[in-house]
Amino acid sequence: MTHLITSIEPSEKDPNARDIYVQGKFAMTVPCATIEELQLTVEQAWDDAATNAIETACAIASARQIALDLITRRTWGSGELRSRLVKRGSTQSVAEETVEQLVEDGWLDDHAFARALIRQWLRKEPAGRRWLAHKLREKEVDPNTAKRAIDEELGEQSEQYAADLFAATRFAKISSDDEGATRKKIVSALTRKGFAIDVAAEAFRKAQEAHS
Repeated sequence: MTHLITSIEPSEKDPNARDIYVQGKFAMTVPCATIEELQLTVEQAWDDAATNAIETACAIASARQIALDLITRRTWGSGELRSRLVKRGSTQSVAEETVEQLVEDGWLDDHAFARALIRQWLRKEPAGRRWLAHKLREKEVDPNTAKRAIDEELGEQSEQYAADLFAATRFAKISSDDEGATRKKIVSALTRKGFAIDVAAEAFRKAQEAHS
């Protein structure tokens, strides 16, 4: 026997939802937006497929609301937001579908997100490409998107130029008569910022020469 939706009535608990009755018995409460999205109507067949479709649509609607609430507080990348939704209780598939919709609707832009992060980090102090790539990977930015953003933000700026700026700033902050200790501190700081050891050593040499 095929079960049918026999009635769709306003919910007493939520004006933005409707109560669905199947064969005259209450089945579930569904948001109006979901009913419109799935085009649910009276006399429509009600089976496991319909139930699953409604549950998935409701889960996506709930995840979208959580995501939009998060987006209003700060900028998010799609990977980072997807992980947060899973932590908040969404299934992986629901989180992926929700994020895809937000990207399509213009709420998320990983390229702009990556460039904004790079500018934010570089305002504090110069950094190497490897460090920037690592930090973007921590934010779950796609490697290709990260590389393009780094290339655009750094432009023609060389690693040596950035390292020189970094070393000059650090050298001015360190007051020590121990050349070996000063060199170790600055070169170590440079390598932690993603600069190659030879680039770091040259940057220290220039900074030392400028302060001699």
